[in-house]
Amino acid sequence: MATEHYSLTYYDGFDQQCHAHFTVNEYHNLMELLFDKYVEEWGDCKGRAWCGTCHIHIIEGSITEKMDADEQHTLSNGRDYGSQSRLACQIPVTAQLDGIVFRIVTDI
Repeated sequence: MATEHYSLTYYDGFDQQCHAHFTVNEYHNLMELLFDKYVEEWGDCKGRAWCGTCHIHIIEGSITEKMDADEQHTLSNGRDYGSQSRLACQIPVTAQLDGIVFRIVTDI
């Protein structure tokens, strides 16, 4: 059985368009995927949803995983919080991320 490969698009802190490629469950969450493969420097709290450094805005697509109370609290205390805001550390690496487009929020 062949492993399915997926991709997503994101805009980094310099507003440059980047592409990431992954397989399902290759990483625990989106923050780990981008940190390991693409050297995005973030995740001061190591994925506990406390710091907000992995804040992203979804531009195209959607995440159906519900936001838990810790994620919502952290985002509501940061800048640029909106209806399309999420913490990358709280988004599992699943096929649902295929084709999604997001921007990394650099002003926390």
